[in-house]
Amino acid sequence: MLDISIRFKEERKRLGLSQKEAAKALGVSISSLGTYERNQVTPLVWVLLPLYKLGADIQYIVTGERALGVLPEPEQRLITAFRSASSDGQAAILTTATALSGVVTAKKEQKSGTTQIFNGEVGQNISGGFKGDHTFHFGKK
Repeated sequence: MLDISIRFKEERKRLGLSQKEAAKALGVSISSLGTYERNQVTPLVWVLLPLYKLGADIQYIVTGERALGVLPEPEQRLITAFRSASSDGQAAILTTATALSGVVTAKKEQKSGTTQIFNGEVGQNISGGFKGDHTFHFGKK
């Protein structure tokens, strides 16, 4: 129950609502709202429904897991594409997203003999093992 009270308060704050504003929108007193946020009373469904209409993620409040519908539309499209892709496609999406976001995962140093080859309009062929930080720019010449 404690987690629900914490997440309830998080969602109120995420929506930018003061306790007074939230209480008014939910049709409850400020003291009642305080009991939900202090883990004294679990909010009932009739309290959560107006909060949902204000944009709160009710699934998150109840379960601790974000609902897909709360994500911005570009993120929803990305997740939908990922879920409908083959396992190879999912791996490619993860690799691309990781590379573009700048997130680096620690990997054991690869043994020599590893080859990375870039072909096509790049105008060069790079191969061999690479160690350290490198930046590659792809695009028109």
